[in-house]
Amino acid sequence: MKVVYLFFVVTSCLCLTSSLSVDTYLTSRDKDQLKSVLLSGLESENLSDVFYAVSGLQQLDQQIPGVQAICNKLVKLVGKSKSLDAVYFSTSAWNAIATCSGKLVVDESVQDVYTMLEKKDIRDVHMSDLYFGVSILSNLNLKPKDITKLINIIKRKMKPDDTITDFGYSIHLLASLGPEGRFAFNRLSDAIMQVDQVDRKFLQFEGGLSVTALVLTGVYKFCDAVQCNTSFPIQNDQALMFSNYFLSRKSVQTPKGAYFLLSALKTLSNNKYHLPIAATLVKPMGDLDDTQKILSVRFTNLLGEPLPTSLSVGVESAMLNNKVVMSKNKFRSTTDKTVYELDFNEPDLSIGIYSIVISATPLEKVKIPLLGNTAIPLEVKVSASSVNIVDFKVGTTDNDQQTGPSLQTLKYGEKLSTQLKADHMQRIIVRFAIKDYQVKKHVLVHQAFVRFTNIKTGSQSVFVAELDSQNSYKLDMDLGVKSVSFKHASGLYSIDLIIGDSLLKNPIVWHFSDIKLKFSEVESDASEPFADFYKPKKLISHTFREPEPRPPHIVSLLFTVLSLAPLLVLFVLWARLGVNIKNFPFNLSAIGFHSALASIFILFGMFWVYLDMFITLKYLFLLGISTFLFGNRLLSYIARRRNK
Repeated sequence: MKVVYLFFVVTSCLCLTSSLSVDTYLTSRDKDQLKSVLLSGLESENLSDVFYAVSGLQQLDQQIPGVQAICNKLVKLVGKSKSLDAVYFSTSAWNAIATCSGKLVVDESVQDVYTMLEKKDIRDVHMSDLYFGVSILSNLNLKPKDITKLINIIKRKMKPDDTITDFGYSIHLLASLGPEGRFAFNRLSDAIMQVDQVDRKFLQFEGGLSVTALVLTGVYKFCDAVQCNTSFPIQNDQALMFSNYFLSRKSVQTPKGAYFLLSALKTLSNNKYHLPIAATLVKPMGDLDDTQKILSVRFTNLLGEPLPTSLSVGVESAMLNNKVVMSKNKFRSTTDKTVYELDFNEPDLSIGIYSIVISATPLEKVKIPLLGNTAIPLEVKVSASSVNIVDFKVGTTDNDQQTGPSLQTLKYGEKLSTQLKADHMQRIIVRFAIKDYQVKKHVLVHQAFVRFTNIKTGSQSVFVAELDSQNSYKLDMDLGVKSVSFKHASGLYSIDLIIGDSLLKNPIVWHFSDIKLKFSEVESDASEPFADFYKPKKLISHTFREPEPRPPHIVSLLFTVLSLAPLLVLFVLWARLGVNIKNFPFNLSAIGFHSALASIFILFGMFWVYLDMFITLKYLFLLGISTFLFGNRLLSYIARRRNK
């Protein structure tokens, strides 16, 4: 029982691994788009964009226009910024061009690098600074004074809780030091465990394209430097999922993204550990039909380049409607080394969407194993250039069913010689079936309509022909019930059959009859001409609600007087009783409090007249603080004076 269970688990794992494949590659159109993105980076005043553009164009094997102008720009920009990353980008671009005349003035930055490497306290030294610094020395054909000390610094800086970006810089730095960096080999698997899987098809690190490419290319360079050989940390299925992720990002719009994308794809396509391949249909979904049944599949690396070996390509299975219809068929090679063809012309193959699984094995012995070459799933569409409409019948019958339907038979493409007639007490019946010309099988379509067009007005009414249990289509329409669809407009109509489907290359529009319809006089309604239906409608003018009428002028004045009456009473009482201001303390707190309080009232008046709420609140906040402070001191003063 344990053996059976173990066999089941192993088989499931193998099936899961083999089902991974790459279904796209970097096409010529993609490369042209990346080229335009990189060329725009040459115009940038940012050193990093210039470096990414120069290096990216070289990876595309493209010439760099205006080389000396770029060199002059590097000299100018590096003079403005002495940061390590700016000097790194400038020296790297300078080396990549290799034909610049002049000199980059970076002596001060070189001394800064040596000073950083001699530091005893490295808490403020970042891993990116170490990478940029050592790379600057390498670009200038210099070396660190003490490699052992540098390795010790890296050991001290590498921590289990480092960010994945810091790990990427550290692994690139160690790769440049050669076998001395092998101590970090065990960290590779720990870092790869941080990768995120999406839809069981993509792998990416947190940070997106640039971080994922930084780590991935660093792992390959590190293993080349320390000779990982059989202990390479990236598994085959992981390499395929990384490939799928990078190819899903091939529409990047920045020089940085284009550079990292090309770096990653070039690393995956040119290494000594494995070679992911892309199996793609030459035409979308094969683009086959009942007259052209040659299926073409292209096999390339991720950059669209030919593989280092010829392939033996075969069909493991081809299924249509969950039935196996083909297996063990072989593809043949063509003059194009990347394209293989299969004759898709079995006699019982009908139109439809086929689920095909193919495999490709190398014909020659290869040093680098191919990935994604087994159990490759493909979806192939076999369309019909045309179909045949058979058993077509059309006619009318009474609603009371006392007499059977009077149906006339037509061949596809013909038109009834006599005009049909029907009124609101009758039904219109249309029956037909659709068959494949080649295998004479019934074809089911997504769209089967019968269209009625008023000859006079051009208005149209469209009805769906329903599928029955015999795989035939039928329209049984009660004209009285559907009279609303015709707007109760009697007259002469043309009848068309419309057939459409994703598996039909050319839709069918067949005018098979004319019919004279008559609706009851009570229901008759003047129909709007078809052309007038799409004309601009009358402009709708919106009328706002009229404001309420204002009160008479005398009422407003009376209300104002009543509002001011309490103030008037106050002044009158002051005049009769007298105003005692002897106890008013003429000190700063009293004057300040009353001034601030008066200012608040004035501010409220200004808010009522023209200030908005936000400005009022800002001033009120300031006045409120001063009123509080002065008021607190005034109350304390009054309390002390009473105690005395």
